[in-house]
Amino acid sequence: MADQNNLRSHLRQLDGRSYKAYKNIKGSYQFPDFTLIIDHVQGDPFASPSKFRIKIPQSVAKFPHQLYQSP
Repeated sequence: MADQNNLRSHLRQLDGRSYKAYKNIKGSYQFPDFTLIIDHVQGDPFASPSKFRIKIPQSVAKFPHQLYQSP
């Protein structure tokens, strides 16, 4: 899995290029406290929007455990 520095470098290389060039950033990138997942990159200004996800470990998010209980 690539890390935040890989993503930053890749984005700098893509700066100013066409929308389609950005499709190359699709993938997962590890940051110190979360993982950024780029599922889909918009291919042109009129295409469906880009889709990103962020995965945050429970040890970082610290959501209350009662949120995971069924009613």
